[in-house]
Order: sequence, then C-alpha cells, then structure tokens
Amino acid sequence: MKSPYHMPWTSVWRHVTAALVIVVALAACEDHGLSPVNAVETPGFSGTILIRSTWPPQDSVRDLRVAAFRHYPPTDILSEIVNGSAVFSDELPYGADTIRYSVRSADLKGIFEYVVVAQNYGPDPFRQWRAVGVYNLAGDFTIPAPIDLGTGRYLREIDLDVDFINLPPQPF
Repeated sequence: MKSPYHMPWTSVWRHVTAALVIVVALAACEDHGLSPVNAVETPGFSGTILIRSTWPPQDSVRDLRVAAFRHYPPTDILSEIVNGSAVFSDELPYGADTIRYSVRSADLKGIFEYVVVAQNYGPDPFRQWRAVGVYNLAGDFTIPAPIDLGTGRYLREIDLDVDFINLPPQPF
C-alpha cells in the first residue's frame, strides 16, 4: 500500500518549480522592482523655492518662473527660448514663503548651466525680466551651479533661494 504522503516525482517538481517562481517574484518586489516607483519618469527637475525677503508689490511681479538655460550667461532670453536652449516652469504663485516647482519635458536632457527664478517686472514680457534667485551649491548666488540631466534623468532637490531685495548678478 502506498503512503498518503507519497507523490510522484512530476508532482514534486511542479511544486518546487511553483515555489521557485514565487520566491523569485517576491525577491524582485523587495526593492519595489515591479512597482510604479521604478517606472520611467519624464525627464526634468524639481525643488523648493524659499522666499527670504518680503514680496514686492504684486503689480511688479507680473510673472515668476523657474528658468534653466544651457549657456551662462544667456545672451538673449527670447532667442534662447525659441531655439530650445532654455526651459521654464509654469507660472509660480505670488505671496507664498515656500513654493514647490517642477520642470518636465519628454525631450529634456543634457546640461543646463544656469538655473534661476526669473521675475517679469514690467509690461514688456520679452525684455523686462530679472533673476531673483540662482541655483548654487556653495551658498554663493554669484556662482551658479549647473545641473546635468544626462540622457533624460529626473533630478530632485534643485532648491533655490529668492531675495527680492538683494538680487543676484544680472546676466540678461
């Protein structure tokens, strides 16, 4: 008489194979391997803007955006934007102490030498811009730091300080 615990070898191998598949699947999930965390992100960068001074009157802040330029100093903002050498965020809100921002685009890649918070301060949306904050690593806003998106990475913590009273050097 056969033991009730006796199984043919083919059945044993099926169970072993199923167990191995489960172990491998669980191991792949251990570091979020199958989760959206590792999904491909749209290239770009993001961070927080900290406002370190009082805001100027709202009518002098006609538009405020994060802008990134491939060349430093940028020679002509309009031509930089038209030829794709500059990218910018959506318009930033007026009056907040801290502002989260992001700049994303499917074709963003390479090095941007100059990342700023730019303020349009007058009626001419093509010429009346000034830098009010510069991305830097050394704590010295006179020395801009580049960002490198490589072949299409997404960078976080590209944080900027804005001081409407003590403006950084103006390259425009």
